[in-house]
Amino acid sequence: MARHAADYRFTARNRVWLAKRRLPAPLVPVYLGIWLLLTLARTPSARGLTPWCAGFLEGVRTPYGPRRPMKWRTAWAMTRLGRPPVI
Repeated sequence: MARHAADYRFTARNRVWLAKRRLPAPLVPVYLGIWLLLTLARTPSARGLTPWCAGFLEGVRTPYGPRRPMKWRTAWAMTRLGRPPVI
């Protein structure tokens, strides 16, 4: 199934917003950096990367709502259960 350009853009924007709203501040750049590298490795064409980059920048530049980050205790519990919040 083919993906539309808007799908790439909204996925990137929403992922940035989610990280900025819910992750502890030191984990935000780590999470977004890992996700950036994975996307570059997985996306087969520039046709998908162009709207994705636009969405990523939109997510960085635009307001994302109230910030309510998870507690470090929650991040540690997720990691112990095999679901770290940064991957």
